[in-house]
Amino acid sequence: MSDVMAEHGVMYIRYVGVFSVVIATRALGGVFSYEGNSFPENGGWNVSQIVCEPELSVRDGWFIVHVELCDGFPPPGGQSASYTRPLDDFIGEEEFFVEWRMETDGERSEIPWGGPSNFSAASFGPVNYAFSIAGDRAELDRVFGHSAVSVDIEPGVPHTHRLELYGDALYIWYLDGQVVDSGIPDAAYPAFKPFIVWRAKAAFLQNTTKWDYIRYGTIPTDGSGDFNSDGQVDGGDFYYFDECFLGSDVDAGPGCRFADFDADTDVDCDDWTAFTQAWTAPDDPPDFPQCAPPPPSIPTASNWASTLLTLILLTAGTTALSRRTPCSA
Repeated sequence: MSDVMAEHGVMYIRYVGVFSVVIATRALGGVFSYEGNSFPENGGWNVSQIVCEPELSVRDGWFIVHVELCDGFPPPGGQSASYTRPLDDFIGEEEFFVEWRMETDGERSEIPWGGPSNFSAASFGPVNYAFSIAGDRAELDRVFGHSAVSVDIEPGVPHTHRLELYGDALYIWYLDGQVVDSGIPDAAYPAFKPFIVWRAKAAFLQNTTKWDYIRYGTIPTDGSGDFNSDGQVDGGDFYYFDECFLGSDVDAGPGCRFADFDADTDVDCDDWTAFTQAWTAPDDPPDFPQCAPPPPSIPTASNWASTLLTLILLTAGTTALSRRTPCSA
């Protein structure tokens, strides 16, 4: 089920209960958000290539790809599934991010052969960011004369990857909120017919990759509450605020700076108060039980007895005092 709304020059295409897409003019920025509880082609992605019928499924909010070797495609050409989407709407954006959360059990030996999983912010120009990810290793290859940067990761758990791009001045690769690599890019991105492409592939060994979400767009302003950079703070932003809410003294990571109003790295009830004050929608902010005031305490039976005894003693003392006070002449 879907509905289309136009507001302030921005078109919103919302697929209720599945995912949301925001396509905006450059002046207003915008965010594309795909949640893995739907198949990619139903979530705004183009099917780039499906080789030899890999096993594709959606389960517990994850899009899951299981790939194996297959007849007719000798190694390193086993099953694969890849998806793509153009970034033409963001060409010239000076502050751009891509973030995705995933898990794979693929071996690092697959990386030189295009597996087990890849994610690329690519173009037909000099700037490309190609990530190869195995169960225990992640690698960024900027192509065109740059050495790949690799880091070991914990196997068997999901990891959040984030790439932030600031024109031609800076790129930053975060892994689970920590900076892995940064520097000066060869040129600004998105540019030169930019696009995103991601896939899972079996080169020599079978593997399973799970995708939780993929998001990209304008980097939201820190402490604004406006995740999708549309100039509003409303229900579309609340979903991501709720996701970032980890409580006091827990670093929420770079993707949650928009929700960190007091710039202390965590997102807690102080930030929720600021979020409600920044709210611009005509309706009230939704209920947020995590920060609801505690209910008034009700005295227990023993407390009731103590309170009643105190009242009796106070009443008796007041009566005795009034009897001893002489009447004025």
